[in-house]
Amino acid sequence: MRRGSRVAAQVRELGLIAVLGLAACSTRTKATESRGPFLSVTPRDGATAARRAVGPRSVSLALGGLPPEELPRLREQLAASTDTALRRAAPELFDFDGPADAAPPLRQALPDLPALTAAANLLGTPWEAPGISVQLVPLCEAGAARCERLFAPVAARPGDALVRRARGLAWALGSAALLRVAATSRPALLRALREAQSRPSSTLAMVFSATRGALDEGQLELLRQQARRMLGDLSPDAPQRPWLDALVAARADWELPIELDGDEVLVIPRLSALARLQDFASEIQRAGAFEWEARPAVAARP
Repeated sequence: MRRGSRVAAQVRELGLIAVLGLAACSTRTKATESRGPFLSVTPRDGATAARRAVGPRSVSLALGGLPPEELPRLREQLAASTDTALRRAAPELFDFDGPADAAPPLRQALPDLPALTAAANLLGTPWEAPGISVQLVPLCEAGAARCERLFAPVAARPGDALVRRARGLAWALGSAALLRVAATSRPALLRALREAQSRPSSTLAMVFSATRGALDEGQLELLRQQARRMLGDLSPDAPQRPWLDALVAARADWELPIELDGDEVLVIPRLSALARLQDFASEIQRAGAFEWEARPAVAARP
């Protein structure tokens, strides 16, 4: 009888452990599912606001998302650029995607424009287009027509046309990859992503392993000085002045508009890669060991 009581007690204890384990698992799942930030989508009337000029924050973030060795290389290439290349570097051409031989001086002088394009979009909330406004918010708002978790797994994303359009407008975050990386794999993965990012054919615009950081102040000041020299040779109405002015005003510190956990890595695609996001995912996959927190899906056009 005593033996039977002991067995029954052990069974009850095991059952209690199982129930607590399921409850904890359920709590973790719900916490993961409810994690922000969110894309809040609202219908809107009226004309769309003019696209804002690229600001110093975008320049700092773009440089922060590049490999550190890109700053001196960018300065050298800017210094070696020709006036012809600069005249063609209009702000609307940030993500230059013409024929390979169309403007080699421009490609040599401004190799990191995809990062600048992506950074400008990443910091662009609210994103607006005819009939729609999209905001990055920490919690869902009552008045929103749709509220979509930014980093929802692909399988969990609804096939809603309005949500797809919202992700298309906020493409830098809406098509980003969020990775969870073990400490032992992190250095090798980041090194491989940086190497891939530096290739002209890469689909990667920026890579972040932290929410905020700081550029090398000395290298940034040399880059600012080169931008000032270039501005001195340009006419007052030169179309490339806005981004050079932004470079002169750029600060060393940068910060993402979202928070990353200590074991997360955020990878932003190039604008020209949105039509081939499977290639973007494959390029990341080849970089090393990690788990997908959010895998990029096909983005809609704004």
